[in-house]
Amino acid sequence: MKIRIAIFIALSSIATTALAASNRISNGLIIHSSGEVAIERQNGRIVRPTSGTPIYPGDTLRTAQNAQLTIQCADLGIKSIAPGENQLNSCLLAKEESKSDCSADLIKCPDRGDGKIAWNSAPIPYIISPRRTKLLDSKPILRWNPVDGATSYKLSLRENGAKLNWEMTVSGTEAVYPGEPALKPGVKYRLIVEANTGASSEIPVVEGDTEFELLDEKQVQAVKDAVGAIDKQVPNENAKKLAISRVYLNTNLIAEAREILETLQETGVETPPIYRTLGDLYLEKLQLVPQAEVYYSKVINTAKPDDIEELTAARYGLGQVHSAMRNNLEAMKYLRMAKDGYTTLGDLPMAQKIDKQLRDLQRREQRK
Repeated sequence: MKIRIAIFIALSSIATTALAASNRISNGLIIHSSGEVAIERQNGRIVRPTSGTPIYPGDTLRTAQNAQLTIQCADLGIKSIAPGENQLNSCLLAKEESKSDCSADLIKCPDRGDGKIAWNSAPIPYIISPRRTKLLDSKPILRWNPVDGATSYKLSLRENGAKLNWEMTVSGTEAVYPGEPALKPGVKYRLIVEANTGASSEIPVVEGDTEFELLDEKQVQAVKDAVGAIDKQVPNENAKKLAISRVYLNTNLIAEAREILETLQETGVETPPIYRTLGDLYLEKLQLVPQAEVYYSKVINTAKPDDIEELTAARYGLGQVHSAMRNNLEAMKYLRMAKDGYTTLGDLPMAQKIDKQLRDLQRREQRK
C-alpha cells in the first residue's frame, strides 16, 4: 500500500461553517416531538421537525390537537409546546461566538478558526478519542484508528508534554483508562498509540492538536446541576440524552457529547439533524475528516427530498470534507448543490460565500 504522509490543509474560507457565514443564528432545537407538528420559519417556509432540528428567532411552533413539542433553548432551558398551539419561538437570542472569545488554547476553543483541518491518509493509529476536548470522566474511553496488519497496540500518555508513568497493551482499537495514575484537572494530556507494525499516532503530530483535559471540581458540579435539572424536566429518555449532549457541548465536553449522540442511533433515533451534528463535531471540533464524511453521507441517505435545510448543510459539509482531501472536483460538485440550497432558503450571504470558495477550488484545480 502506498503510504502518504499526513497533511495539514489550509482551508481558509472552506473551513468556516455555514452557520458562521449565515445571518441565521439558531437559539434552540427540538429534542422531542409527538403527533403532527411543524415549524414555520420567519420567511414562511414550513419545516417538519425531528429530534435535533434547530429553531431560529421568528419561528412559529405549531402543534395539532394530539401533538406536543419539547424544545431546548440555547441557554439550555427546556420549554414544552402543548397540543393545539401556534406559538412564537420564545427562546432568548443566542450569542454568536466571537473569535476574540477564543484563546490559543485548543481545548478551550476547539474550533478556534485557524483554518486548518488535518486529514491523515497514512495507515497510522491516529487518535479518535479523546482529542481536542475537556472530560467529565476521569476514566475515559480511548479510541484510535485501526492499522492493517496490527495485532496489538501500546498505549501511553503525555502529561503537560512529559511522559506519564503508564502504559497498556491491547489487541483492539478501544480501551478504558484504568484511573491510575489519576488524571488531574487543569493538566493537558495526550494519548499516544503505537501499533506493533511500527506505526504511531505521533507520525507526524502538531503539538497540542490532540490534547485533552479534565474539568475542575467547580465545572463538574455545574454540569451535574444542569443535568439534574434536565432529569426533572424531560421524561423521555432519548430527549433527555439529546438535551444532556447540549449541556456537554456548552462545556466543551466534545468527546462525551459525541458519545451520547452516537449511542442515540442504537435506540432508534436516527435523524438527519443528529447525523449532521455529528458530522459538524467531527469536522469542526475534532478535525477528523473521514468520520465527518460518514455522518454527512448519512444525512444525504436519510433526509427526505423536501428537507432542504439538512440536505444543504450536509452537502456543504461534504464540500469541506472533499476540499480537505484535495478532491477538488468532488468538493465543487457538493458546494454547487449547497449553493443552490442556500439560494432556495434565501440565505444569500452563504450563497455568496460559496461562490468565493468555488473560485478558490477552481484555481487550485487548475494549478495541478
